[in-house]
Amino acid sequence: MKHCPITYEKISDQENSSQRGLHLLSPQLKNLSPLDLSADEQRQEAIARVGKMSVQGIQKKLSAKLKIKEGCFEIVDQYGHYILKPQSDIYPELPENEAITMTLAKTIGLEVPLHSLVYSKGNSLTYFIKRFDRIGHNKKLALEDFAQLSGEDRRTKYKSSMEK
Repeated sequence: MKHCPITYEKISDQENSSQRGLHLLSPQLKNLSPLDLSADEQRQEAIARVGKMSVQGIQKKLSAKLKIKEGCFEIVDQYGHYILKPQSDIYPELPENEAITMTLAKTIGLEVPLHSLVYSKGNSLTYFIKRFDRIGHNKKLALEDFAQLSGEDRRTKYKSSMEK
């Protein structure tokens, strides 16, 4: 027996997700295949696509769409509705940590987007989160991050801290 990476429910060894987990992603989703890239391949892909995506931040990440009929995430350069974060080569189990942190935030009543884990090639786990800065298919919702609120710009935002 193993556990669904979306709901943490027990599932058989032949399954990748529980029916409830699939339904959370989409009521029409019948199965969810593991990502066809290993954690290392995902990190390499993230580096190769970094200039093509609108997803900022220091952690390696990919933009993805959920292909319901095919039962898989598709990595895209633009208009993705999900962000995928692979295993880190520096910090072990970073995706699992982010997933449980967001789950705890939801448990105490904070509003959080749909998020969880998905299996990848090699049986590692990749964190996914539904983008909350998109409306419909292609419209962006303007957001500010804490760096902007503190007067930092893209060149200096990772050199500052809360103690400023």
